[in-house]
Amino acid sequence: MRGTSMSEVVKGALADIPENIHLIGPMDKINTYDLMEITDLGLVYTTTTGLEMAMNGIPVIACGQTHYRKRGFTLDPMSWDEYRAMIDKALTKKNSLTQAQIETAWEYAYRFFFEYPLVFPWRLMHFWKDMEIWPMGRVLSDEGQKEFGRTFSYLAGEPIDW
Repeated sequence: MRGTSMSEVVKGALADIPENIHLIGPMDKINTYDLMEITDLGLVYTTTTGLEMAMNGIPVIACGQTHYRKRGFTLDPMSWDEYRAMIDKALTKKNSLTQAQIETAWEYAYRFFFEYPLVFPWRLMHFWKDMEIWPMGRVLSDEGQKEFGRTFSYLAGEPIDW
């Protein structure tokens, strides 16, 4: 099952798309990684594409409240004026990330992709099916606590022990 692509959302919201805007759909032959090869600046809202660009030394303006915002390797505007100023600066000067920022992006990505994913009993797309396998009583049982207790402790506010 697939959700609606963002290109479909944009096409539905805008009657006329300006000719300088090119939407790339999920089935197009060009992809995000192809674009990264020729990009000088990334403008992202929430995707991990911004993290991946930073890992490759490409400056990124993160507009949405994505998990990697304010981690030291993105530009994070707090207003439309800041956003425009960051774009203007990027267009007039060749910006680049420092080696320390690139290393921070790599360290963050490692934790995000390999250390942070925690086991959880239910998935959004299969919630009711998962509830049949892991009903609340089973999750709260000794068996469930052994499997998911650490995850629920973190969700309850206990610090993550990396």
